[in-house]
Formats: sequence, C-alpha cells, structure tokens
Amino acid sequence: MYNTIVIGAGPVGSYLAGKLAQLGYKVLVLDKKMAAGQDICCTGIVSKECLDLIPIDKNLIIRQASSATFLAPSGKPLRLWRSHEVAYVIDRPALNLALADHAQKSGVCYLFGTQVADIQAETDRFCVAANCREQKKLFEAETVVIAAGFGSPLPGKLGLGEISDFIIGAQAEVNISDHGEAEIYFDQRLAPGGFAWLVPTRDSKGLAGLLTHQQPEWYLNKLLSSLKTQDKITSTEAILGYGAIPLRPLPKTYADRILVVGEAAGQVKPTTGGGIYYGLVCADIAANTLHQAFQAHDFSESRLASYQKGWRARLGKELQVGYWAHRLYQKLDNRQIERLHNFISKNGIPQFIAELDDFSFDWHSELILKTLKHLAVAIPAQAIKPPIKHKATANSLNCQ
Repeated sequence: MYNTIVIGAGPVGSYLAGKLAQLGYKVLVLDKKMAAGQDICCTGIVSKECLDLIPIDKNLIIRQASSATFLAPSGKPLRLWRSHEVAYVIDRPALNLALADHAQKSGVCYLFGTQVADIQAETDRFCVAANCREQKKLFEAETVVIAAGFGSPLPGKLGLGEISDFIIGAQAEVNISDHGEAEIYFDQRLAPGGFAWLVPTRDSKGLAGLLTHQQPEWYLNKLLSSLKTQDKITSTEAILGYGAIPLRPLPKTYADRILVVGEAAGQVKPTTGGGIYYGLVCADIAANTLHQAFQAHDFSESRLASYQKGWRARLGKELQVGYWAHRLYQKLDNRQIERLHNFISKNGIPQFIAELDDFSFDWHSELILKTLKHLAVAIPAQAIKPPIKHKATANSLNCQ
C-alpha cells in the first residue's frame, strides 16, 4: 500500500515523486519503458528558471545560448539576442536518469517495463492493474498521479476528457558543419503549421527537427535534404524520432484521489512545444495539493480541485495567449510570413527584445500581446480574425 503511485518516469513524474518522498510519503513510480531516458524526442532547450528548479548536476548542460537566428521562407536571416544567457541545451536522456536517481535516493521505488492497463477506484484507495515484464500485477495506493505524457488513454478512461488539438514533433540527431547558434526556420513548405530548427549540441553534432500538423516523416526528410544542400549538415542519414505535443490543456486534471500532470494534462507551451518547465511548475502545485490532502485525510474531488485552480492561475494566461498565437501563425502563408519577418526587422523589434527588462524564455504572453500590437498593420485584416478581444487575465481564461 503506497501513499501515491506516479505513472510515468519522465522529468515531471520523477520530480513530483521526489518532492513527495522528501515530504515523507511512500511513493511508487511505474513506467512502461525499460529504463529512464529511453526513446526521447526533445531538443532539450530549457531556461535558467527551469534549471533552478531541478536538483541535478549542472554538468548536464551541453551549451548555453543568448541568441538565435530566425530565417524567413526566402532564407533572409533575423537575429535575436540578449546580453546574457537565456537558455541552455541539456542532455535530455541524462536529465531523466538524473531525476529518477535523485528520486530513488529520496526513497521512491521504481518499476520499469510496467504498462498500466487500468485504474479502479475503491472506497479508500486506488487499485492499479499493470503488466510488469509479462506478469500481471496489482498495486494499491491512496492517490494516483498520471504523468505518463501526452497520448495516455488513462485520463479518458477516468472521465477527465481528452485533448484533440495537438501537433507532431519530429527530430533527428545529425552531423553539422558549423558550431554556430541555433537556427529557426519559418517556412510553410518545410513545416506546415509549425516551424523547423537546427540546434548545435556537441562534438560536431546537432538536432534537426520540426513541428507540423501533417506528414512529419516526409517533412523531416525534406528538411534534412534542404540542410544538406546548404552544407549545414554532412549527411541526411539519421534515426528519426517522433512525438505528439498537446496544444490545449486537458478539460479536467483532477478527480477523487487522482491528479494529472505535465504533458498528459496539456501543460505545454503552445508556441514552442516545450513542456519541461511548465510541467515542473505544475508538479510543485500538485505536490503541495497532495500534501495538504494527506494532512487533512481528505482526497475528495472537491479537495483536489485546488490543484487545477492553482495551475490555471499560474499558467492560464500563458496557455491561452500562446494557443491563439499558434493559431494565428498557422493561418499565415509564406508571403505573409515574409512580410512579418521584414516588418520585425525594419521596426527595431530585435533591439526592443534585446533591451526588454522583463523578457522571459518561458513566459511569453506579455511579449506576444505587445508584439501583436506592432504587427497588426503587417497582417491583412481579412486574413485572420483577431483572437484576443480583451486583455487576458487568469480569471477570464478557462483554458478548455
């Protein structure tokens, strides 16, 4: 009998499990993979705020970044920069391993190779049925946290709804010709509805990938061919990885004795697809919610509702504004993207961002809203219906 079973040994699941164990609770983590850090499709770009939350060795940092080059469909570059580092490329498989190791040292028990098949609510506990290395096992806990990533069927089975709006990420490790800064490509021919990237890592390696709503394998191969033609990578031969990324939050992230956290809950930046930092922020809220529930011996839905209220107060505005920014961009054709690119370049927006006191790598809403006011004249009024009709606040957004 455990206090909490966490389903999913990604960064968010392990971070939350470790927090609960440090508070004195007996925690079990179940994961279908055979080990932490396997089969990861993520660029591993995080902010200083994110790193400050993670109890790991900073040797996991591969590169620091204070600038990036954004390329229009024509190939015209636009460089954005800050006077100091704002982001870091970290070793993503090593991050998962480090957080799982830290949680285990705090007393968390892990079972890998364990596929959760069903969760059944009893009067005073949850029964978790799982296939563990070809053996059927049953685990019991007072509470359960689903941190299994996007695409898990468990929230739907528990009546918490589903996320139907998502984008596909595709990425490959490549050999690069230049160790310069990251390049971001805005071109609907390369990544329809999304964008593409080439991020240097280490040892003449880099990560080439894209976000798109359609045919990710075909478009990733097309991107690799384009980069090879430009001599930015040395070969198109690579192992391709894929992953679906939610663009909207789960309608409901709590019920009696259960919480949903991270990508499984749709707690992801719609602008970039990054989910580590937002997931960790919500894991802190989840840990605090469960701690208070244990102290009160009350795991009812009404008690755990404070979790959703808490994370929406923190992230609601970011998710809503970011989503509409994504939808706005998705509607643009390359001609309009080129116009926006030129407008930004000619109107001092790079310098504006460089000097912005409250610039944040993770909190985009204010920058988006300020920029949209400047960009309104660059977008034909008939092309896109304005998505935001009033100043967004946490209370006015339901993120559903």
